[in-house]
Amino acid sequence: MPSWISPPPPPPEHPLIRSYNSLKARISGITSLPPSAIDILLPSITAATATLTLVYLYRNFLKRYPDSNSLPPQFFRRKGLYGKVVSVGDADNFRLFHTPGGRWTGWGWLRRIPEGRKMLKGQTIHIRIAGVDAPEGAHFGKPSQPHSSESLSYLSNLLTSHNVRAHLLRRDQYERVVCSVSMKRKGILGLLGFKHDVGLLMLKAGMAQVYEGTYGIEFGKRQGMEEKYRAAEEEARAKKLGIWGLKGKYESPGQYKARFGGKEGPFTPSTAIADKGKESTGEKVKGKRGVSSSSAAVKLKNDCIFIFKEQHLQIS
Repeated sequence: MPSWISPPPPPPEHPLIRSYNSLKARISGITSLPPSAIDILLPSITAATATLTLVYLYRNFLKRYPDSNSLPPQFFRRKGLYGKVVSVGDADNFRLFHTPGGRWTGWGWLRRIPEGRKMLKGQTIHIRIAGVDAPEGAHFGKPSQPHSSESLSYLSNLLTSHNVRAHLLRRDQYERVVCSVSMKRKGILGLLGFKHDVGLLMLKAGMAQVYEGTYGIEFGKRQGMEEKYRAAEEEARAKKLGIWGLKGKYESPGQYKARFGGKEGPFTPSTAIADKGKESTGEKVKGKRGVSSSSAAVKLKNDCIFIFKEQHLQIS
């Protein structure tokens, strides 16, 4: 090597920590703490770190949430729930029994999933599939839409007793949780981790249409899902599959709900309370007609009865 080129400096020496005493000496050298203080602090810090880690893992991955009201607000748009579909009560929503960790934590072979309406009461999450709207069934004196039973049978056969992952988006005004829902594919593709989007499957089969609400439309976090949904709907429409093969003038689920005074949209307790307070005084609420206090009371009573009956009907 020529004399004018200096050799690179040797790397700094970092002796391996091979024992508790060497770790204590290293910490003492960095922090200038006496070894006696390190003997007290190090076990405490280690225990606290381990405890916080276990609490985090439990809350985010292992804790079971029995119903929609138990879900932490910070989970929405960040977390997904894995569980078993125990019932399908309508053609675009179902009941999920949350099984965090799946078979890895013993669900289905060590931990029993309850069965029957009585045992499942208060133990399921009401899921509304995001981005799609299926024909409405007959509820509380309202007639069913054409193809509602076929769409319900399709979703029931697809999901009942199967495990799905529901990605939490928001709550709606019926306290259902709007989710994009996926399920494992069959065969080798499923073993490799490939999944079906349930809403997309329904659109491809002509069992539902893209949701057409005026607000609160959700297509999940994945980029391009709205375009995929609309393309699947157009393809099913061109092939006259499912609802697109019906004869006569087509009435969408949104038009049906508008005709019978129904609606769907985002729900927050604060806006619900504010709106009901305005209605009770006859004051006009944005998007609503002014009503008298007596009619507002009757409407509120009927809404409560409707939600109560619907939530009990879905787990039957």
